[in-house]
Amino acid sequence: MRWTKLKHLVEDGFAPTFSRRLAINSTAYGNCSCGHAWLTLDGEVVANFCTRANGNKSMGMEPDRPNPMYARQFASYGELSRQDAYQACWAFVHDLPIERSLGDDDPLIQTLAVVDKRLGKRRLQQIDPSLLHPLARHLFEERLASEGVRSLVPTVAA
Repeated sequence: MRWTKLKHLVEDGFAPTFSRRLAINSTAYGNCSCGHAWLTLDGEVVANFCTRANGNKSMGMEPDRPNPMYARQFASYGELSRQDAYQACWAFVHDLPIERSLGDDDPLIQTLAVVDKRLGKRRLQQIDPSLLHPLARHLFEERLASEGVRSLVPTVAA
């Protein structure tokens, strides 16, 4: 499936409060599979999944320093590759129920579950934010605020 079709399916699943605020994008460079995928919230990049940085990290090399333009990211640079992002989107759209997605180890699948329209306000209130990846937690908090909902799970002060 082409990226544009998959992107459309993923973004159609966003909760109404996120339908115009959140976007997922991907680009490749030339004929290779290098490139990156990124998530933007209100036009600001909140996660940059760079294939090259991910490859360097998996080979034990220090990943390149991210562009300072992406200073407010909630996923570490090189944590996922562009292909990982594509696979997470595919799995989320075609295979995973919302409950399993919330507990998934993949940060992008968790994030997509938190902003999904199938997740109602009552279930949203019952999610423990301490169990979420920082990216998913940030968007979880944004969703709570945008929908005017308060979490029923007590937060533990650090």
